[in-house]
Amino acid sequence: MNRFRRCSFVVVCFVSLSAHLTFAQEPLTPAQNARPRGPRPNPTNIKALPKNITGDEVIKLMRQYEGDLGADCEYCHARNPETKRNDFPSDANPVKEKARIMIRMTDDLNGKYLAQLSDRKSTDPITCGTCHRGMARPEVFVPKPREPGNRPPAATPPAATPPQ
Repeated sequence: MNRFRRCSFVVVCFVSLSAHLTFAQEPLTPAQNARPRGPRPNPTNIKALPKNITGDEVIKLMRQYEGDLGADCEYCHARNPETKRNDFPSDANPVKEKARIMIRMTDDLNGKYLAQLSDRKSTDPITCGTCHRGMARPEVFVPKPREPGNRPPAATPPAATPPQ
């Protein structure tokens, strides 16, 4: 019975103390509770993205890359050893340069090559997700070997028109 009283006393004290601390604190105002609003500062050390890209546009694009690659910021960006935070302008992580090459590649595919296909069924651009599909290191595609005799029909050239 004595044990029960001690446990009850501890529970009552804990509940009383937590209620007191909850009501003793002043509630946060919406301004204190929210993240500071306004435009983000313009990024620095931009080499593969448009030079006039805004901070908000970079964040939106980086979120897309995260989803396309299934990777966090740390995959491409180095950490500052002192602050333990991502150092976005730093080029210390070699993966960042590979990412720049891939960004240029998708820009070329969309701007130079897909633009030439007039009969293209989809107007969706190629993105990192087209190949990566949520994996930082996508699986290599290896087509199934064809069995002999099971070849697709050869394209027939258009019939030549006789000279008139």
